[in-house]
Order: sequence, then structure tokens, then C-alpha cells
Amino acid sequence: MRKNSLKFRYMIIPVIIAVLLIYFFVSMIAPSFSMVYVEPAREETVSKTLSTRAYIIRKESYVVNDTGGVLYYNVDDASAVEKGGVIAGIYENETDAINFNKINKLNTRIEDLKRLNSMSEVIGASLESINKSLNNSIHSFIADVDSNQFGVAEKSVDDFLYSINEKQIITGKIQNFNSKIAELENEKIILQQSIKPSIGQITADRAGIFTSHTDGFEESYDYAQAQHISYQELINLQSAEKSEPPKNVIGKIISDVNWRICCPVSAEEAKEFDEISGTVSIGIPYASTELFNAEVLSVNREGSTGNAVVVLECKSMDKTLAKIRNEQINISVREYSGIKIEKSSIHRDKVTRTIENQDGTSKTEERMVDGVYILYGNELRFKEIVKIYETDDFVICSKDKENEKLFSGNTVKLYDKIVTEGTDLYAGKIVKQSTEIE
Repeated sequence: MRKNSLKFRYMIIPVIIAVLLIYFFVSMIAPSFSMVYVEPAREETVSKTLSTRAYIIRKESYVVNDTGGVLYYNVDDASAVEKGGVIAGIYENETDAINFNKINKLNTRIEDLKRLNSMSEVIGASLESINKSLNNSIHSFIADVDSNQFGVAEKSVDDFLYSINEKQIITGKIQNFNSKIAELENEKIILQQSIKPSIGQITADRAGIFTSHTDGFEESYDYAQAQHISYQELINLQSAEKSEPPKNVIGKIISDVNWRICCPVSAEEAKEFDEISGTVSIGIPYASTELFNAEVLSVNREGSTGNAVVVLECKSMDKTLAKIRNEQINISVREYSGIKIEKSSIHRDKVTRTIENQDGTSKTEERMVDGVYILYGNELRFKEIVKIYETDDFVICSKDKENEKLFSGNTVKLYDKIVTEGTDLYAGKIVKQSTEIE
């Protein structure tokens, strides 16, 4: 028994000594490993955007009221009107105009309730879609109130009420709205008996989009000549003092949905449009969260300064776009796809390449280039990059190994571990990757 115990001691002591030696060895060399942070190389597509203050020119004509009285608009802002169509009714006093408005709303509610009555015969109506409509109405109402669009908010309330009544019919809580319809019909008859007929109407003298908003610049420039506007003419328009429209103006008709966006740009910025033959994407941040397509109509250069006017044509139209005049816009002139790299990760180092001569000999060339360090196992390697787009913060690099600007023939590829932080970096250095940032 004692002999076996001594034998075990002789066996375990070398193992313990080996473990201790390994521990001390690792402890000694671990501090010499530099810590680096890495991120995988990813491909992204970004837009090169020009920002400018544009002047909007439309084919607009005033709608006037020479009769006097109180108006009630029959159409909403940014609604299509036909030539001869009724835009507004004219009443002797405000009370008659208000009551006429009430009658129109009663007619709408009566029609909605009649439509809901017929839904009791529909099989399989979706409660899920009704609940979704209720939620959408609530969100729309909040957004409309936040943006001071109180007229639109009223429509959201009507939509909400309709969905509530629809749910009551579908779930069987109400069989029909006959009594409510009768009540509204009586209310309408009483109002009709209390008002005098309208003393006139405002009709459209041409077809187009009607809006009650005017700014006094509707006739500031000839729409037919907008494509040829000069840089100085545009600057004069943008700096012109605000003028009020005539007092009898009650709105305007935009008779051509293709409106012109005139953008002053520098000589350098104008070059971006030389190779664009189709459409560009534009954003109007203070008017809409959407992006719109616009066609490049012309680039009108100023001979002496080189400054230019880029004239775009857009076909989108809504109540907000019908109002804008002198507006900040962003134009996406070009898209770039490639490896996105933060500028802080870019370094300069030497790369070499070997050239085979026709006589079978070879020679090696060396050059300083821009590139990044990547982590390969525990070793740093340097890879050249070719920039195709650059901002203050990042660059987009080509991932094409055959790019003619690539000296070494080797560049970053997807998912390479690009070193984003580290000290005293050089190719061949043994480092330790941090686990905090992947």
C-alpha cells in the first residue's frame, strides 16, 4: 500500500510542475499580446446627396370670388377638379354656410349608416381588419393634431366612428341603425328649412388640382420658361420680398401636375448631373418624410461664374407639396455599393507585388497605399483598399480584386475582421482580439 502511494506521488509531481510552468509561461507572454477590436467587413449601398434650397414653379392660376358673401368649399385641398366643376358655394351669411356644411356632414353619416346596415348580411367580415382600422384612425388623429392639421383630424374621427359602428354590427350588438338614420334625416330637414339657397357658386375655369393656399408668388415666373431659367433669375426669385395675392383670391388651380424644382448649384455640383439621363430621388425634409422621383430636365450653367441651375420635374402632388415654394431639398445623385469602412480604421502601409517578365525573370515592386489591418487568427495582415466614395466619417471601398486602381491585387472581402481599435499596428504582429466588440 505504501509503495503504491509513493509511486502516485512520483507521477503527480511532474504533472503539477508542468501545469505551473505553462501557467507562468502564459502569464509572461500574455501582456505582450496587444489587444485589438475588430468588426466584420460588410457591404452597404449609400447615396451621394446634394443639399440645396430649391424654388418651386407650377402652372398656377388664381380662383377669385367677385360676388362677396360667405364661402363653403365643396372640395378638399389638393383635390382634382374638372373644368366647370363647383369649387365652393356662396351664402348670404355665415350661419347659412355653417348649416350647409352640417347638412353635408349629415348626408355623409346617413350614407355610412345605410352602408353598415347592409353589412349585417355579409358573412365572414374580419374583426381583425376592423380593429386594425380603429388603431390606424387613432394614430392618424394623434399625428394630425400634432401637426395642426385639424381639418384632416376631423376625418380621422369620422373613420374611427365608422369602424366602431361597423364592429357593433359584425358582433351582433346592434341589429341595424334605422332609428339613428331616421333621427339624422329629421335633423337634416330642420336645417334645410332654416337656410336660404346659395347666392352663387365658384366654378373651375380649367381642370387641375385645387388648393385654397396661396402665397402671392403664383405668377412670379412663366411656367413655360422654367426649364430655361438662369442662375441669376433664380437667385432674384428666391430673394424677392413676399407679396400678398389679390384680396378677391380664394385659392388656386394647378393645371399641370408636372411641377418644376429649380435648384441653384455650384459649378462642381453641376458636374454630378452631366451623366444623369433619367430620374433622381429627392427628399423635402421640412415638407414630407417620403422620397420622390424627379426627372432631370436641364442643367443651365452661368457663363461667367460656372454656377448653374438644375431644373427637375416631379409629378407627385398632395396638399403639402401644393403649398411649398422656397424649400430645402436633398437630391440623391448617385449610389455607391461596396465595403463600408470607418475612416479611423484606415492606415498607410507598404504592399508588394511580383511582376513576371517575358524572359521568365520576375521583379518585385513596393508601394505605400491606403488600407486596413485585418485579423487572421492571431496575426495582423494589411490589405489595400480602393475608395469609390468618401464622406467625413467613412469610405465605401471596391470589393473587386480586378480593380485597375488596386496595386497589390488583394483587397478587403466580406466578413474580413477589420481592426477598428489598437496600438502600434503592423503586418505580422501577434495580437489578442477583444471579446467586447465583435
